[in-house]
This record gives sequence, structure tokens and C-alpha cells, in this order.
Amino acid sequence: MPEPVVNNKQASYKIARYLNKRLNNLTNLQYTYANKNSYELAQKLNNILINKQSRMITLGIKELYVNFPILNILHITKFWLNKHNNNNAIREQALHLLKVILKPNHFQYNRFFQPEKGIAMGSHI
Repeated sequence: MPEPVVNNKQASYKIARYLNKRLNNLTNLQYTYANKNSYELAQKLNNILINKQSRMITLGIKELYVNFPILNILHITKFWLNKHNNNNAIREQALHLLKVILKPNHFQYNRFFQPEKGIAMGSHI
């Protein structure tokens, strides 16, 4: 079964990488977690201290797209930007870039697909 292809040469991919770093700084969110691949996850899991009160939960992946409606993503991002950043120009530019990144949301699996909602797993956003 061929793997879905993420076009990392696409301009929106590069902008997403940049914007992800900027949004992390601008929104000042605590407790954010992301892994690039299973090797990175395994390395992080090796460093976890487990005691008698610890519980482990495993989740299976059902689809390649997480069904977060794009309008909700924009609304939540705007909320956190307003809360932690008083520069209106920066907020508006970040939201505009986020819209640009989320709109051409497609992937290739034998042919091209563009879902109606959601963002791809592995997306920097």
C-alpha cells in the first residue's frame, strides 16, 4: 500500500513550518505536544518515569485527516492571539497566513484529494 505524499516543496508547506514556530511564541500555549515520527515518540517515551499511579492509553489512527473544522481553528487561534499579543498587525497577518495555509489542503494517494474539512496528519499547523 503506497504512502500518502506530503508535498514539502509547496510554498504553503514552508510557510506552515515558519508560522507554526511563530504561533507557538505568539500564543504562549503550555502543554503542547507534537512528534515528527514514531522514532521521536519512542525516544520521548523512554525518558518518562512511570509509577504505580501512571496509566497508559493507546489510540488508533482511523483517518489521515483530523476533523477540526477550519473556521474553528481560525477562531481558536484568534482567541489565543488576542489573549497573548497586543499587536493588531501581527495578529491579522498570522491569521491571514493561517487561512492561506489551510485553504490548499490536499494530499496525493494514487490521485489528488482535497477534503472538505480537516487538516492532514503531519501538517505543521
